[in-house]
Amino acid sequence: GRRSGLIAPNIGVSDIVRNSPSYRRNIEGLGYYFAINDFLDSQVSMDWRSSAGDAGLVLGDAGFVRYNGEFRYRWLERYVTGNLALSETKTGSANNTALTWGHQQNFTRNSALTLNLNLVKNTSLQQQLTTNPYSSLATIASQANYQQKIGPMQLSLGASQKQYPGRTQLDRNFPTLSLTTSPLNLGSWLTWT
Repeated sequence: GRRSGLIAPNIGVSDIVRNSPSYRRNIEGLGYYFAINDFLDSQVSMDWRSSAGDAGLVLGDAGFVRYNGEFRYRWLERYVTGNLALSETKTGSANNTALTWGHQQNFTRNSALTLNLNLVKNTSLQQQLTTNPYSSLATIASQANYQQKIGPMQLSLGASQKQYPGRTQLDRNFPTLSLTTSPLNLGSWLTWT
């Protein structure tokens, strides 16, 4: 079974003993995992990157500290799964808060709710501090969708939002409503799709 305990951080030898005065030390994932019960778990962690002394200040990189927290739930008998995560990044005089909530729930065989929310307070800082080139260019997307089957029809009601890295642009689509059916045979000579 699962056990609570320390999470092994990502750290290299160069992060302990610097091989250059301009090398930025980096530690990721230093934290603790909590196995609460069979349905719930959570973890807290910290990421840190140094400013590399005067070189970091000249280049405008003051390093950062990021605090992460995540709470996961999975209740199969109730058809509910999801996670809630919060991240707070502090660097120099700027900070960024990122929130993620993923939730899936089946109310009946014919109705379901799916949420995938991603919100970022400072998209410029989000773009500057990522080491993954795909993440620095990717949109920050959120979707919410409720589906209900009504006879031969499928009703879908939803909303979406997009944030763009490095820009304050925000695109929202609300509400989106669609009603679809499988092909209906209304007669030997007529099929409605």
